[in-house]
Amino acid sequence: DTAALEAQQSTWNAGRGELQAKLAALETATVAAESALAAADRTLANAERSLAEARQQLDTMGDENHRVQIQLTEAAASRRSIVERVEAEWHRPLAMLLDGLVLLDLDIDTLEAESSRIVAALEGIGPVNPLAVEEHAEESKRLDFLTSQRDDLVSARQSLIQAIREIDGTARQMFLETFNAVQANFLRVFTTLFGGGECDLRLANADDPLESEIEIHAAPRGKRTQRIHLLSSGERTLVAVSLLFSIYLTKPSPFCLMDEVDAPLDDANVGRFTRLLEEFKVTTQFLVITHNPRTMQSADAVYGVTMQEPGVSTIVGVRLGEREREHA
Repeated sequence: DTAALEAQQSTWNAGRGELQAKLAALETATVAAESALAAADRTLANAERSLAEARQQLDTMGDENHRVQIQLTEAAASRRSIVERVEAEWHRPLAMLLDGLVLLDLDIDTLEAESSRIVAALEGIGPVNPLAVEEHAEESKRLDFLTSQRDDLVSARQSLIQAIREIDGTARQMFLETFNAVQANFLRVFTTLFGGGECDLRLANADDPLESEIEIHAAPRGKRTQRIHLLSSGERTLVAVSLLFSIYLTKPSPFCLMDEVDAPLDDANVGRFTRLLEEFKVTTQFLVITHNPRTMQSADAVYGVTMQEPGVSTIVGVRLGEREREHA
């Protein structure tokens, strides 16, 4: 029994050694596992920290991305507003304006200073009329039209001035020719009516005959030369008749009507007047309204108006030349 017990003890001791070896191995494995677990725990903690940091960064980047998106939206809206304003002010697409853009090789400080100067100048100008471009275009058209009209008026004015000069020259020449003829006829008729004496027609301003007054100087025989307002009424009448016949001789007419021209004349001057009519009646028929018997005696025909009954006028005509032949 002892041997069996010793054998069984040996077996147990052997099994105990194996179990101790296994226990040692298990303890070693446990230590390694614990070490690995600690390392894993540390790794997990580090991973969790990294994850937390990553999540924090992600949240921060999400907020930043949202802020950037908002800024981009605002920038896009601001750009559209700027583009619309530029295109509205310049009436051209932005692409066309950019094609003609000239870049300035200047630093930012210089550009900002120039921008500030321009802004100050614009503020000094005052509020800007948004319709100024259209109004300028309309006013430019009107200016071109008015300029064209002005040029036409200036040209017409020059033509009129030239025509006036030509007309003035022709009128001046014709007037001087007529005036000289009337002046010569006036002297001849005057000496015929007055039986002598002196007379003259003068221009008050010989440099401008068309606008000048005409002065009449007359001196019947035995009197000194003087203006006609100093003469007697009969003399003034004869001077006027002389002037009328002087004009008539310059351009004779077939008929001449005189209304009581002989009224202020005395008998002697009436005789001179009738002799003048006798001289010119060859080419002109004179119709003379008169109450003077001597003038009637020198007429070839007399027509009188009588009123034998109240309100009834009767015309009576007598040809004196035929009556004289009948009496003869």
